[in-house]
Amino acid sequence: MLQKAILPFLLLGASLISNAQSDTIAVLATKKDTIVVKAKNDTIQIGSMLIVKKEEAEKPAFKSVIKIGDLTYGDPKDGENGWFKGDMKKTRIEISRAPKKLKNTETNWWILDIGFANFVDKSPNLMWLAANPNSLPFYPGPVMSPENFTLNNKKSTNVNIWVVTQKLNIYQHKINLKYGLGVEMFNFRFDKPISFRENITNNVKYDVVSFTKNKLLVNYLTVPVQINFTPNPTNRKAFYASMGLSVGYLWNAKNKQISGERGKEKFRGNFNLNDWRFATIGELGLGSVRLYGSFANSNLFNKNQSFIDMQPFAVGLRFSKF
Repeated sequence: MLQKAILPFLLLGASLISNAQSDTIAVLATKKDTIVVKAKNDTIQIGSMLIVKKEEAEKPAFKSVIKIGDLTYGDPKDGENGWFKGDMKKTRIEISRAPKKLKNTETNWWILDIGFANFVDKSPNLMWLAANPNSLPFYPGPVMSPENFTLNNKKSTNVNIWVVTQKLNIYQHKINLKYGLGVEMFNFRFDKPISFRENITNNVKYDVVSFTKNKLLVNYLTVPVQINFTPNPTNRKAFYASMGLSVGYLWNAKNKQISGERGKEKFRGNFNLNDWRFATIGELGLGSVRLYGSFANSNLFNKNQSFIDMQPFAVGLRFSKF
């Protein structure tokens, strides 16, 4: 019977919760029992029974919710503050870029080399030339010797432009075959007044004037072939090494000179240069900047027609994507 009597009071309590602005005490009596109902904001006490109104927490609208391990983060809309739950100590977060899928064949356009040029002189010395006078060119002036071909090392340069280079995967992208096509340009700056001409014996002579600039420009159309080693192929900044051979064909040559007596002069020709250039090549580096080198296995000049025996080499920096 008591339960039936309490029911109306429960309904009354609910009404009190919704309407109460401050503390309210209502005393209601039955025949045998007196039940005290207390209402305070959202709590009702009926005898020993306590009724609490459960309010729904107002959740902001979120554009997205991210859950990582024990962590939960909500990204709110309309500039509202986001919410964060969880224990950072229980969750390890690692963010990394997914590795790029490697291609079996990669193409690279327009690679630039800038370096210094020189040569290893294997020409016979003056004593050998004195014993073999038929090897000497005949013209007015001092006797030609290897010493006359001394270079200005600071101003003798090598610039290469590789139009296209391809890399072909051989084994797990760690061992690759590289090949390409480009132009090698050698600028040999001479300290002595030697001149290269087409209409003189052996195409070279010791001149009678002093030059402020005297250089021989030799250009080749070249095909390099190398074996490439890349221990970490997914990292573009990782260590990189290549070694191989190149074959070049003489494209053109010219002798540029400046003197007080003659002014600026430019002479084009073959100058008894070797039509073919065979070289050992290589490169080392990290990322897009590498150290390159090339050493000619062949003579710069046509040895069958000249006593000069010089093997050019170059060292410098290469700017390349791979």
